[in-house]
Amino acid sequence: MTVTLTSAAAAATILVVSQDGQRQWHSRVTDGAGNPDPTAGSVTFVTGPATPPRGTGSLRLQTNPGRGDGSAQMRSTRYAGVLLKDLTELSYYAYLTTNAGNFQQFPYLAIDVTCGGTCVALGGGTDRLFFEPPYQEPLTGGPTCAVPGQGPTILLTWQKWDALHGCWWDNNNELGSGGNNTKPLSDFITLHPEAAIRNPSGVGGVRLAVGFASPADLFDGNIDMVTVGVQGRSTSYDFEPPSPCKKGDGDGDFEDKDGHKHHVEFHGNSCDKQGGEKDDDDQGRHFESTSVSSSTFTADDNSQTLTMIGTGLDGGLPVGFTLVVIDYNGLAPAIYNLTLTDGRALVGTLVDGAVSLD
Repeated sequence: MTVTLTSAAAAATILVVSQDGQRQWHSRVTDGAGNPDPTAGSVTFVTGPATPPRGTGSLRLQTNPGRGDGSAQMRSTRYAGVLLKDLTELSYYAYLTTNAGNFQQFPYLAIDVTCGGTCVALGGGTDRLFFEPPYQEPLTGGPTCAVPGQGPTILLTWQKWDALHGCWWDNNNELGSGGNNTKPLSDFITLHPEAAIRNPSGVGGVRLAVGFASPADLFDGNIDMVTVGVQGRSTSYDFEPPSPCKKGDGDGDFEDKDGHKHHVEFHGNSCDKQGGEKDDDDQGRHFESTSVSSSTFTADDNSQTLTMIGTGLDGGLPVGFTLVVIDYNGLAPAIYNLTLTDGRALVGTLVDGAVSLD
């Protein structure tokens, strides 16, 4: 679990995803008809391969032998209702180990949309849009969708793909049918200015996937640092293997309900009692911990929390303390709550600095 906030109004947030369901990312393994089937493949959090774009790990998407018609997917439910015209960044890194039998498929991006009744491919005014790395530089000499090429796909190499400014196709053929028959995403937005991301049947409408090809095809690839920007505010999802220990660090300024500023530093580790807390406010008051008895971490789809308990000195006098830091995954400023046994309580929101729960 990692969050990096440069300020309350920061344009970039990095969130670590290290387990299924975290940060509203959900794995899905299906048969060729799209029905759940865990025998068709796997979605796993792994170390590597090679040197990922950030951290030490990534997400592995793999189909099983003889099940290339099935799929391995990771899907986000977070962006339902977001208008396509409000997307300001959409990119990801991909690494391919094997695409035996189908040398055109790399881990690809798909988005389910509703078009207010003006697109009809899937019925009910919906469509599905596809971004595929091989179609960004077709063998015939470059993209045919009037955007700059992004270079050829390369096996065993991490490559970044800019989907927002790339070539797309869709189920309604308004953008084309794939290969050299593609168009920019902006063309679809022009046709359907109110098109918005939808979660079909509650399943995430933004997906990274491999598969849905021929049974004999075999796919084994990885994704990392999936970035989605909405109205200038971007979130990058860093996929990492689970860690047995959680660490929390913070160094920044918080503002309390009375408008006072507090400069805060804290460090906690769930596997030992190392760490500490320091708080200096603009009224000259100083608190500093002397020992930490426990640091615990909890998380759900929308937030993560560090709770640290210990003893310290408030203005030189011994006290006990409980520190609670809540991060809302970049959707709202982090909350800082320090309660001392002498009756003093400090509650504030992050205005600048960084909070990292790893």
